[in-house]
Amino acid sequence: MAGAEAKGTPGSDVAQRVVVGVLLAATAATALWLGGIVFWAFISAIALVVLVEWGGLVGADRFRLALAVLLLAVCLGFASPALWGTERSTVALLIILALAQTVTLGSGALSAGIAVVGLPAIGIMHLRAQPDGVMLALWALCVVIFTDTGAFFVGRKLGGPKLAPRFSPKKTWSGLIGGMIAAAIVGAVIGRIGHLAPATLWLGAPLAVLAQAGDLFESWLKRRAGVKDSGRLLPGHGGFLDRVDGAIPVVTVIAALIAGGLL
Repeated sequence: MAGAEAKGTPGSDVAQRVVVGVLLAATAATALWLGGIVFWAFISAIALVVLVEWGGLVGADRFRLALAVLLLAVCLGFASPALWGTERSTVALLIILALAQTVTLGSGALSAGIAVVGLPAIGIMHLRAQPDGVMLALWALCVVIFTDTGAFFVGRKLGGPKLAPRFSPKKTWSGLIGGMIAAAIVGAVIGRIGHLAPATLWLGAPLAVLAQAGDLFESWLKRRAGVKDSGRLLPGHGGFLDRVDGAIPVVTVIAALIAGGLL
């Protein structure tokens, strides 16, 4: 009986959250390091799960959601290293398919989901495929991670005016500034250590704003759907969309800058 009661204690919830977070981070780091087909499979699997969660938030019917998942899977298949390296044409292909879904699925929200989920998935693959891909992808992801970390601790410590109380009551302006500072420092350190483009030394702060915007957008979707989390696959964390919401706009923008030769 004592053991059963302990499962519901705050301490056990925090421990569960930490364990799941560590396992998820270790799996992601391993896939990033190995690259190739392993990284492609890891990112593709997460993208498909996130699209399912998106479909739940926008109230998509099962048939259209299944069709959307199938179409995204086919599209991601074109980015497989088993066929060819990730190229700019893959990004163009994804955009074409995403736009086509408006007619195919008859659902604007689901069509948007294919683009919102698919573009960063292809984007992170594109980053990993660069000559300095490991450090570049690590830089992008750490900017997002430390934005969340800095925002959480600074916002919790200082409090103050709310950032967007209608969407996320706990977020504050002090938290946003803390996240920007953390992202700027970590981004500059990784950029320097990895000998990345000079822009990586100062892009952390503006990308932190973008990451928070992605987080707020997902919060709006969840409020609209009347749910706390996007899913239940990650105990203590909610769904995969809850974990990658900030990375979606950040990775997409970074990949676009690289594809355009601007970074």
